[in-house]
Amino acid sequence: MSIKFSDRIKKEMTEGIVRAILEDAQYRVIDSGIEKVLRELSCLSAVEYKKLGYPDAMSHLPDFTVMNRDQTTKQLIEVKYRSNWSKNLFEEVKDQVRLFGEIVLISVNAKAEDPKGYNTPSRYLRCCGLKFDGGTYMIQQNIGKVVVWTPISQVQDGSGLWWSMLKLHEKFPQLSEENNKNTLFQAVNALAGILDI
Repeated sequence: MSIKFSDRIKKEMTEGIVRAILEDAQYRVIDSGIEKVLRELSCLSAVEYKKLGYPDAMSHLPDFTVMNRDQTTKQLIEVKYRSNWSKNLFEEVKDQVRLFGEIVLISVNAKAEDPKGYNTPSRYLRCCGLKFDGGTYMIQQNIGKVVVWTPISQVQDGSGLWWSMLKLHEKFPQLSEENNKNTLFQAVNALAGILDI
C-alpha cells in the first residue's frame, strides 16, 4: 500500500479537489476507499498489506460513494490522477468494476491537449461510467453529443478518447460547467502544481 511520497501528494490533492467540487454542488461525498477507512494501512508496503489477509474486495473499494442531496441516488467513484493519461487506466480499474458492477471514474489528465483552444476546466477533468454488460467491459462516452456505452475493446487510445469522456456535469447534473465554472477553474488552478500548465 505504501506509495512514493510525490504520488501520494498527487493522489490526496486530486481526491480532495474532486471532493470539494462535488460538495460545492451539494452532493454528499462519503469516503469509502480502504486507505481512508483504515488510515493505518497507508504506511504498509504491498507485501505487508497482503500478509494481513484482507478480502480482495476491500483493497478494491472505490474512493468515494457520492449521493445526491436527497440521498435518493448513489454512485461509486474512483479518482485517478495521471501525468501521462492513456487507455491503460481502464485496465487498472477493471477488477473494481467487476467487483462492484458499475463505477464512475473521475480522471485528471495533467497533459490534456486542447486542440480547439477552449481552455475550460473539462480539459483536465473528465469522467466516465464503467461496467460489465453480459461479460463485456464497457465505457460510457459522449459520441457526437450522444452518451453511449461502448465496449472498451473497441475504443482507440489517444486524445480523442480523452475528449469522448464525459464532462463532470454530464454524470453529476447538480454540477453544471456554466454555473460552477468559477469553482471548476479554481479546482484546476489548485491542481496547477501537478498539471502541465
